[in-house]
Amino acid sequence: MSLSSYPDGRHSPAQQAYVIEVGETQAGLVNRRADERFFTFIAASAAFRALDGHRFATPGAAELAARLVTQPRRGASARRLAS
Repeated sequence: MSLSSYPDGRHSPAQQAYVIEVGETQAGLVNRRADERFFTFIAASAAFRALDGHRFATPGAAELAARLVTQPRRGASARRLAS
């Protein structure tokens, strides 16, 4: 994979990193080196540990996954009520 250049001739950064937030909570960050295709999630909180190390095509995909982690699972409340 070759480095892409900006219009002014600079090379793309050796690494890209983005903070992933859900509301006011910092879920973690994603990063990738120039030679990597996917972003790797690094959890900033125990609540998002399930995503730690997962790889995502885009930072937006990682944010969506973090939002889904915080949502109650469907059917969980129905199972509790049935007990």
